[in-house]
Amino acid sequence: MAERVLLICTAAAPKVNRALQVLREKVVRDASVDLLCTLTDLPPFEGRGDLQQRIVFPPRSDWKEALRLWARLFRERYEVVAILWCLEPGRLRAKLFALICPGRRMLVFNENLDCDYLSLRFLARLVRARVLAGTLMGHGVWRAITAPLATGTLGLLHLLLFPCRLAVLVAMVAALFLSSRFRSNPSGTARTSGMES
Repeated sequence: MAERVLLICTAAAPKVNRALQVLREKVVRDASVDLLCTLTDLPPFEGRGDLQQRIVFPPRSDWKEALRLWARLFRERYEVVAILWCLEPGRLRAKLFALICPGRRMLVFNENLDCDYLSLRFLARLVRARVLAGTLMGHGVWRAITAPLATGTLGLLHLLLFPCRLAVLVAMVAALFLSSRFRSNPSGTARTSGMES
């Protein structure tokens, strides 16, 4: 009997097609594959005989339909839920939904289409590779922190001295503020409002 697999479309169609090929050739040879995708991702997959079902995500704001979809997937009893955890932006909702999809095992593809079943060991390897590549959290704060490390000892020194430099900067701004406040009130007496008796 063929293993039932749910492939969640969290990347562009060419990558999903290659992941489907890898899935059938190397992971689950006799697979009955259903595809879960958005309405905009659906056209390249319509009419394909190698997919049993094409299931469409409900609109983003329709939580009731999302719950119905989750219940439907629960009833389907998939052996494997496959997800592409690539670095493509704008697919976070589908990736998060995949994490709560019911299935006995979760198969994760990276951006190079290497795959393995989700485990703590695999997750540690994935996070380590993303940290070393500087792609764990995209181009945000993480990249700003890890970029100096790529320049060697000098970069590490800059990173370690950042808190000290920040403290000095805050102290200088505070000193400027206090000195301007002191100059505006040279006697040091507090200003009072109202009438004196």
